[in-house]
Amino acid sequence: MSPALDPRAATALRDHAAGLRARLGLAEAPILSATGLWLLLGAVAESVEDDREQAALEAVLGVPAAEASAVVSALLADPHPAVGAALGGWVRPDLTLRAPVPGPVPIAPLPGQAALDAWVRAHTRDLIGSFPVRPDDRSLLLLASALVTEPRWRTRLATGRDGRLVLDGELQAIVATEAAGPVGVACPPSDDGIDVISVIAAPGAGADDVWRAVDEVVTRRLGGILGHGDRPSGLWGDGHAWRVREGIESFAARQAPADGAELWTSWLPAWHAEARHELTGAPGVLEVGRGLGRLLPPEALADGLDLRCVQAATATYDADGFRAAAVTAIEVRAAGLPAYVDRRVRRVELVFDRPHAVVAVARGGAWDGVPLFHAWVTPTGRART
Repeated sequence: MSPALDPRAATALRDHAAGLRARLGLAEAPILSATGLWLLLGAVAESVEDDREQAALEAVLGVPAAEASAVVSALLADPHPAVGAALGGWVRPDLTLRAPVPGPVPIAPLPGQAALDAWVRAHTRDLIGSFPVRPDDRSLLLLASALVTEPRWRTRLATGRDGRLVLDGELQAIVATEAAGPVGVACPPSDDGIDVISVIAAPGAGADDVWRAVDEVVTRRLGGILGHGDRPSGLWGDGHAWRVREGIESFAARQAPADGAELWTSWLPAWHAEARHELTGAPGVLEVGRGLGRLLPPEALADGLDLRCVQAATATYDADGFRAAAVTAIEVRAAGLPAYVDRRVRRVELVFDRPHAVVAVARGGAWDGVPLFHAWVTPTGRART
């Protein structure tokens, strides 16, 4: 694989994820791929020519528009062995664009729903079965990104009597963070170049603080200063999510640890989540939509322009590994249809343990440090949707 991107790019992707969660209230989203949206916005960032709108978009992306497009091109040109990424673009067949869509998005005539669904299945390895929007005769231009990863644990995790997964190898640690104090960290080993890191903070810590703590943990991990068995100096007793005990245990002679060894075990919930996010109000989407609108013939927008951005995402965390996919679509359409009405709903379940955050981060090559998926997990056997 090629060398890693400029570290600023990976940092920009992590900052974008934090901004997206804060702006749209997605800190407790069951599964989200901010990177899926960033790839889409960055790919066509150079379509935004208005100086003020371009500055706003670049503030969202964290890098100049031309650099964002180059980052997306570099990621697509150097695929990660455990990450599938794709971009697609479609224009209504009777329209001729005034100028090509800039960046690495291939543009084809807009097909029917069945073909779009087939594109989604092909680029998410069948984890998602349908395109997140349904184009109609007012659809003018459609862009989409697809992102999928399926790392497997090096060794299948055992299941405890309470149904939780048991991790008794690396990576487990306690990390002192500025955002949320000491947090427990568990990351099952994988040979696929993807770290799936679970982070649990003390009761009462807000989700936003936990995600800031996650970023601190990821930074330590990427910097090579987070190791198995780490814990803050002087922290030897029980804590909010861990218990420390000493005693004499019996082991088979050939498998016995050294006298005085410290053995770590984590109990993690298996979970599955599906989510659909309305991202039309996400930072950067309006600017990109207006930029793309300028590429369309004026007669197509005689009644104005409507814009919609939607993401469908799914993830499963079990004894074998982590599987996640997301499809993010931006639809530029002629005005005139009744407005979409969306309602934020909350399903409340009685739980007996605390939520925690999960982030999947790519390691190695151009993708090193890219946060692929974020999940806020309620360990009840399934994630909230």
